[in-house]
Amino acid sequence: MSKYNIKIASNLSGVGTHTLRAWEKRYLAVVPARSSSGRRLYSDSDIEKLQLLSELCSLGNSIGSIANKETSELKEMLERLGKVKQNIRPANYKVTSSIEVDNSLKNLIEAIQNYQIEVLSKEIGALKASLSTRDLALKVLSPLLSELRHRVDLGKLSIAQEHALLSMVKFHVGDIIYESYESKNKNPSLISIASPSGELDEFDIILFSLLCSHYGVKFFYLGANLPLTPLIDATNSFEANILLLSVKNKSSQSYIEDLYRKLGSDRELWISGSENIKNSYVLNESKFRAISDLFHLDNCLKELSQG
Repeated sequence: MSKYNIKIASNLSGVGTHTLRAWEKRYLAVVPARSSSGRRLYSDSDIEKLQLLSELCSLGNSIGSIANKETSELKEMLERLGKVKQNIRPANYKVTSSIEVDNSLKNLIEAIQNYQIEVLSKEIGALKASLSTRDLALKVLSPLLSELRHRVDLGKLSIAQEHALLSMVKFHVGDIIYESYESKNKNPSLISIASPSGELDEFDIILFSLLCSHYGVKFFYLGANLPLTPLIDATNSFEANILLLSVKNKSSQSYIEDLYRKLGSDRELWISGSENIKNSYVLNESKFRAISDLFHLDNCLKELSQG
């Protein structure tokens, strides 16, 4: 019988890792086996029950009222509601070819075009289970988010639709980020990831976080639109030695210069979008690094992880 870790179990069942832990602790809905190191290991039957519970909860049932029912009872409940349980995608499913990834990307872009959030969520969940975090960031989410940004710029998607779609992406990325916080990585580098005050675009910094996670580089995702003082306070509190920022607006130049002056000599400042501060003295400083694109950052993080 196959055994799956909590991340794969979450991807296969459609239930978030936080919810899986809560359902186990509060209701004993599913009590997975444990590895020798104490990690949860879910069986095929566990995954099936989680799928059923998730579907029934989405139809209005409370988890407390159904958590302790047998799988056969849950199936009967769904059948009475006229629902058919979806098949489980095998945990060993792999997207190995560029053609398969391209086809998945086409499906995702079509789902954006038709504003099909549920289709997007399921497809990204499947890709998350089958691709490395690096490939998910570079081959799927980067072109997907670029398409989303392009459609918003053209007025084909509203701001409300953009936020809804981005929230769905953040939901899937959230599990990866949370697991990175829990990992016991020995790499001495720690990166604060943010965008300056007044900059609301989170696309790039979400991808930055995924790449950090892939390379096992410790990081804190501080989010977009972060005022200067909270950014510095957080960086000091976390003792981060690198600040990684995405800069989209030329008006952020004074923010970046103030930030650099207050950083101290023991920290580096990495900026994606340095062309927006091209007249700044910061560009010539020894503790400054211009990140030209996502692939450049990928190389920088790879070097950092090997150092």
